[in-house]
Amino acid sequence: MYRRTDPILRQRLTVWGESLVIVFGILGLGALSNPSDPFFLKTEFPWLWFGPLLVALRYGMAPALSSVGLLIATWLMASRFGTVSETFPTLQMAGGLLLTLVSAQFSTVWHQRLRRAQQISQHAGERFEQLSKAYFMVRQSHDRLEQNLISRPVTLRQAMLDLRQLLVQTGGLLQQDTASELLGILSHYCSLESAAIHAVQQGKLLQEPLAFCGRKSDAYVPNDQLLRAALESGNAAYQAANRLRQEERSAYLVAAPIRTSSGILLGMLLVTEMPFLALQRETLQIMAVLLAYTADHAEAAATARSILAIYPDCPTLFASELIKMVRLKRDLDIASSLVVISVKPTARMEDICMVLERQQRGLDHAWRRSVGWGVQFVTLMPFAGPGAAEGYLTRLNGILTKQYKLTARGAGITSHFALMTSEDPLLQLAELLREEF
Repeated sequence: MYRRTDPILRQRLTVWGESLVIVFGILGLGALSNPSDPFFLKTEFPWLWFGPLLVALRYGMAPALSSVGLLIATWLMASRFGTVSETFPTLQMAGGLLLTLVSAQFSTVWHQRLRRAQQISQHAGERFEQLSKAYFMVRQSHDRLEQNLISRPVTLRQAMLDLRQLLVQTGGLLQQDTASELLGILSHYCSLESAAIHAVQQGKLLQEPLAFCGRKSDAYVPNDQLLRAALESGNAAYQAANRLRQEERSAYLVAAPIRTSSGILLGMLLVTEMPFLALQRETLQIMAVLLAYTADHAEAAATARSILAIYPDCPTLFASELIKMVRLKRDLDIASSLVVISVKPTARMEDICMVLERQQRGLDHAWRRSVGWGVQFVTLMPFAGPGAAEGYLTRLNGILTKQYKLTARGAGITSHFALMTSEDPLLQLAELLREEF
């Protein structure tokens, strides 16, 4: 669904291209500054090895070894054509190769540590955005429910649950049905009179809208300045009457991107008509949160399609994060844990489930799974090893003892956890969710 091959290919070509430039640059400097000894074999300092050393520190093992091989091949060619008359400098080449290997190993280790730190920071940032959006939606739903309980009893929470279910059914694709459902929610809560949702395909905004409400506008303006501003900034842009000159008028009142927390653009909402009093900061904030929340669940549904096909009651974000943690374990060896707590039906079962929900960390993802013999409470703990999982279970036992004077066994609770591996996430999940304990 999302193309990632071209950036990776360009990055690899850049690495190898810069490695060649560095090595040939050092050789060129040697030939210009000291034509009689272009390889610096007779100087007090081996200046030649700055090239492979820089390549090793910047790009790692493979480009570094290639740069050493290039130096050796260049020396052999120079010796063949008579440019150098000395015998092959075995000790200098061996010493330079050893220095390059040590530097490349150092670079590889630190690049891996930096990638781990960046992945953890990025995941924490995305999770914080998701939690902020979820909290904002709950707060808005509660406020609107208090204000419109009699006239409009449909809550924002229920409307978004219906939309999430529709996204799961379509595999996370932003199709006509999902766009119409989303536009209906936006019209209800943001007072839109005329608006359209356009999908993005291969990085370009499609001219024909997926869905529209009110009066359909035939004048789609791809170079509209408001639309360009929204695409460039990644945030909603609106037309402020006191800031635009006459020649700067836009065809739209609001242009809001449907963008995931990871930065992937799925579509664009273009509003042409809405009440003047509704065009305010709070309405735009609600609009942006609803669009981002939808985009996150669309991306999660597309990523976790295989898991949702087997476990349709599994939350989309849970399944998506599970797959992401398996990839991080395979690529960067970042540990994560899955904890499964089984609660048998007792008089305290609902209270215990509430305690379990309150014990979640900010980064955790929870899944309450109803089974025939009780409830399974599954918790995905990103970046958490066995110590964190054991601490979670210990904390739970302490709360049960303090609040209900119960032990885990006395409350009908059994628990176990497992560290995520690089194997198929669906197989790992199926193994943990077995019902025989």
